[in-house]
Amino acid sequence: MEAWDVVVVGGTVAGLRAAISAHDAGVSVTILEEGAIGSDGASTSVEGFAVSLNETNYDGHAQDTIAVGLGQCDETTVRHRTASAFDHLAELERWGLVLRRGKNGLPLLSSGPGHTQSRVATTGDTTGRELYSLLEEQCMKRGISRRGDMQSLSIVTDSNQVTGLITLDVQRGEMVALKAKSLILATDGFESAWNGGSGGTGLWLASDAGVSLSNLEFVGWNPLSMRMHGLQLPFAILDDGASVRSASGSDIEFPSEGGIGEASQSLLNSGEQCVLDARVLTRGTPVWYGDTSERVSSRLGGQMSETVIPISPQVSTTIGGVPCDMTGKVSSHGGLFVAGDCACSGFHGADMAVGNRLLESLDGGSNAGTSAAEHAADSHFSDSDAIDSALAAAADRFGKLLATTDSGMTRGQVSTQLNSIMSDSMGVSREGASLTGAAERLSQLAETQITLSDESPVMNTELVEVFRLEGMVKVSLNAVESAMGRVESCGSHQRSDE
Repeated sequence: MEAWDVVVVGGTVAGLRAAISAHDAGVSVTILEEGAIGSDGASTSVEGFAVSLNETNYDGHAQDTIAVGLGQCDETTVRHRTASAFDHLAELERWGLVLRRGKNGLPLLSSGPGHTQSRVATTGDTTGRELYSLLEEQCMKRGISRRGDMQSLSIVTDSNQVTGLITLDVQRGEMVALKAKSLILATDGFESAWNGGSGGTGLWLASDAGVSLSNLEFVGWNPLSMRMHGLQLPFAILDDGASVRSASGSDIEFPSEGGIGEASQSLLNSGEQCVLDARVLTRGTPVWYGDTSERVSSRLGGQMSETVIPISPQVSTTIGGVPCDMTGKVSSHGGLFVAGDCACSGFHGADMAVGNRLLESLDGGSNAGTSAAEHAADSHFSDSDAIDSALAAAADRFGKLLATTDSGMTRGQVSTQLNSIMSDSMGVSREGASLTGAAERLSQLAETQITLSDESPVMNTELVEVFRLEGMVKVSLNAVESAMGRVESCGSHQRSDE
């Protein structure tokens, strides 16, 4: 049986950064990714990185973040994250990140919802992707183990102490048990419940292990989205000459004092289809949006410089998740740490300011890696009894799913229903009756048998999707119940019936 000091679930920005910190602290570490190695970089943010570079201190950044959070932030975490932003940016530049720069030679900062000053550093429309590539390179230089097509199934605990992890090696169709002193969950949020696809593994793993999830009613929206095409546009483009307009031609301004949830509400308040007009950008800036221009052209059949882009709000990430402190520690379970989009550290609160998502991933990942390494250094590997029992239970579940002959729903049908329920009831605006109905439908969906068409255990991606869907439905039900419990509007949770 394999044994690692630290196991990281998720090859996201937060996961890679956590692994780097854990390795640098002198412990053995491995990263498990659900898909092919590097596939977790597909969800990286296009919004940029928030840093108070041109200010005398970080107080303004902290105050704006707390204001956007509407009383739901943890002030200690906010101040730690915002204070660390400059150091993280300097480290990334040492590693080779090429930022847009102003005439003074300093990084060019753009404005955005949630900030009263310009403080979002970018590489144009590829910030998250380039940052991810740098972290991959740093992992390679350190020889950090990364394994793809490893679907985590359950966390093994003994008296609320993490002892290991049960995973499915998708390529071989075999269950794998790993001993671990510390476990870091660093997966995506559960935005796939709205948008389709899979995700949210860290959330349902923690929930199945007995962790109570927090603040799932709060969601990160991106109003600059082509929802039908799955394309999200960077806010920085608005500083470079682009504008948002309603179908009737009136300009729509995003308030700086509100987060991206409030910006999304601004589109809905117009009552019309809105568009992004990027036909005329500031001289010299179109080169920074080459990726966006190419993707718009392939989806709309016209150049960004010649046509307006229809936009509408889309869930870009989720804010609530596994509760932790600023070090990533989950207080209810020894040896369990969490970082990134699946974490609820209290940094964002009820809504998210532009650029704070990457800051949360970098600082949260760095802290979680260090904390997990410290815990591992002071711990011993447990015996194998609990792991053997969990492995047997997972294998039994695996066998029953492969052998099912029930004519239930297909995974596609379940996924479509889930997306429909969440889009209808957990949109930008919500009301009690719709949430109650959604909870009932999700409860029924959670009891639904999912039929498999592939009975082979080897490279059975359909089976993997079933595991993820079952977990996603449970997390979505938890989120709807959280929304039902918060009867007042707060940040990204807006009630139309309060």
